Amino acid sequence: KIHCSDRNIIFKKTEKANELAKMVVILRYLCYSTSAKEWRCTEVVVTGRTRNAFIRELVRGFESHRLRQYFFNGGKVENTFWSKKVQSTEVLDTSRKEKFNENNRKLWFNLLHIRSNLKILEVGCGSGHFTNMIKRYFPSCQVYGVDLDANHIKFAQNECKKSNIDVNYQVADVKNLPFEDDSFDIVFSHTLVEHLPFDDFIKDQKRVLKSSGKLIIMRVDMVKKNDKPFMYLEDEINKVYSTFNFPQDVKVCGYLEDPDMTMQRLNQYNFKKIKFSYDRIIYYMPDVENKKVAISQIEKNYQTKLSYALFETERCNVDAETKENLVNLLKSQYEERLRLLNSNKKIFDFQSSLLITISAEK
Repeated sequence: KIHCSDRNIIFKKTEKANELAKMVVILRYLCYSTSAKEWRCTEVVVTGRTRNAFIRELVRGFESHRLRQYFFNGGKVENTFWSKKVQSTEVLDTSRKEKFNENNRKLWFNLLHIRSNLKILEVGCGSGHFTNMIKRYFPSCQVYGVDLDANHIKFAQNECKKSNIDVNYQVADVKNLPFEDDSFDIVFSHTLVEHLPFDDFIKDQKRVLKSSGKLIIMRVDMVKKNDKPFMYLEDEINKVYSTFNFPQDVKVCGYLEDPDMTMQRLNQYNFKKIKFSYDRIIYYMPDVENKKVAISQIEKNYQTKLSYALFETERCNVDAETKENLVNLLKSQYEERLRLLNSNKKIFDFQSSLLITISAEK
């Protein structure tokens, strides 16, 4: 239910907009939230060089859902759906740090075609781990990251400051990127393409790519584990999770398709030199690594499990006693795995991801 009138439309020029010779138009309207059973003020922002351009964009926006809607939260307009309902920023960050790390970074950089002095954009950057790693090892590159979730961007900016590196992070939608045409040498994404229609996913990425610029699309096909050698407390942990009341209304990966379909779509968009690779990323196999790397892998694996547990206990409104029990079980499991390593008892448990990478040139 949307109530909208002429007086709800406010034209407002900002300093940045003046620099770009653009008009920023803010439309505020009331929207009824069926879940919260209350009216909320919603705000959308559209840029256009003229009023007529704005009106055309407004009509297209409502028809194609391109307008970004934000609910007021403490006086600030922000979208935090993903980090609150699907995957917290901490869970996302620990998972990516586990899979893309100091030991396998060369493989990732090669897949992303990274070299010095490039201008690089990651869409759906999440916690900023990929972009921060690129800037750390290729300081001459100009690196940008955008994500629709405000919590992800805040986290990425903080991590950037801690590492004393310069990455430009912005809250932005892949369907309406805040960059000029032909801006980037590389535009890449990781586990984003499966979450929205391909036309919405690709149009603005192609627009901001330079001629002959590289588009890189990555997604995980399958996570393969061999936990059988180490099942310590696994039944107890699963038993705790079985009591959780997981939300049933949150659906993701609604646009997952086979790689050949994605490549056909890129061809329809006139991309050139379309290529495909299928790589196994082994990120956890402590018994074949040196001691330092092995401890790091066990630690990152524990942090990933712990972050997931803390997020799910909050999302599912789990009581404090159950939460404490789960956290203690995970800690005991982690300590036992370290004990086996330190006693030189090899069990050869491992985890890996099958990574699909599709690259193309504009």
